[in-house]
Amino acid sequence: MEDFGPFALLISRSLPVNRLPFAPLLLFVLLGLAAKPALAQSAGDAPTVTTADDDTRLSFGVIFQPRMSYGLSDPSASSGEATVERYGFGLRRARFRMRAAVGRAGAFMQLDGAGGTVKLLDYSASYRPGKRVRVRLGRFAVAQPRAMLLTSGAQIDAIDRAAIAERWARNTIGSDGRDFGFDVRYALERGELSVALHNGDGNPDRLRGNFREQPSGGDATRGVETQGLAVTASAVFRPMASNALEVGGFAGLNGSRNPNTRAVGSDRGRTYVTYGAHVYWGARPGSRPFRLKLDALGILYEAPSRFENRQNTLGVAILGAARLHRAAELFARFEQYDPDTNRAGSGDTYLTAGGSLSLSALRGKPYHRERLTLGYSLFSPDGSNAREHLVILQAQLVF
Repeated sequence: MEDFGPFALLISRSLPVNRLPFAPLLLFVLLGLAAKPALAQSAGDAPTVTTADDDTRLSFGVIFQPRMSYGLSDPSASSGEATVERYGFGLRRARFRMRAAVGRAGAFMQLDGAGGTVKLLDYSASYRPGKRVRVRLGRFAVAQPRAMLLTSGAQIDAIDRAAIAERWARNTIGSDGRDFGFDVRYALERGELSVALHNGDGNPDRLRGNFREQPSGGDATRGVETQGLAVTASAVFRPMASNALEVGGFAGLNGSRNPNTRAVGSDRGRTYVTYGAHVYWGARPGSRPFRLKLDALGILYEAPSRFENRQNTLGVAILGAARLHRAAELFARFEQYDPDTNRAGSGDTYLTAGGSLSLSALRGKPYHRERLTLGYSLFSPDGSNAREHLVILQAQLVF
């Protein structure tokens, strides 16, 4: 979950090598480079520039992840389809985050430019009525699987987030894992509790998730009737002083019946209950000699009729990582995602393995600042003989 604080920006997904970042993105880059000397004196991952007085803070962050990729689609022999190969360059992320705080009030904004135009991903306002309590309103990462947005783009273990988390988002609130709503977070001495009331459909379209009508429009609903809202809660505990061990979980009920939840062959969305848990020994890459991460999640959709079974989705991911050097780590992850446990042979398998080298850690700086990651991923759909292969070399710059 994004911490409340000063301002931040960013961009994601693959950008073909023959396309250049657009003018607004370049402007933010130049602003960032101009401010770099002032920021370099600050400690931590999120530098702070103080303006006006000690009660006003403004900061930003940048992350770039260019990559080289090779992909191979190998269909089953019985399908008669030809093997397809693709290789080239792309840009997975090139994002800017902006944070601002004045006293107890704050704002956060994150920009994405991967689609060729600048796009707002996150935009929220927050307030701290007390030392441990923060309330927030806007579009942000609500309570969800820890492996999704609650693991930041700069702290992903492998090339991408766990596939089970990304598939969870696509079949619930939307592929980018954000939603419009209101949440309250309570900070514990060694953890946090969070509860959110949100739309249940994170689509920014005014006819979907972004309800922002005004009286002058003469139509209070814009002709859209929604079924209900969503409520989701999460808890995270770090019982050790070193924060090496992290245990948490989440649960929620979504009554929006948004289009992401439609069953195959149906044009009607469904209400669902979702839940999940995680146990991490070393949440961040390069943070410990040995790391182990377990993630599990589920979705239970309402039955289409009284005569049909409820669709029950389950996903499990296990990651192990070993640090070879303070600046190098090997990792491997196994994932199983079953979109419908009532249907035989519906389980999808994902295997990921590789390693990372941190050029910044070689100089005693944080591991994630300058990182090279080489990863291989294998996807086997529905237990068939078909195989999808990806080999990716990705660089990461964070400042």
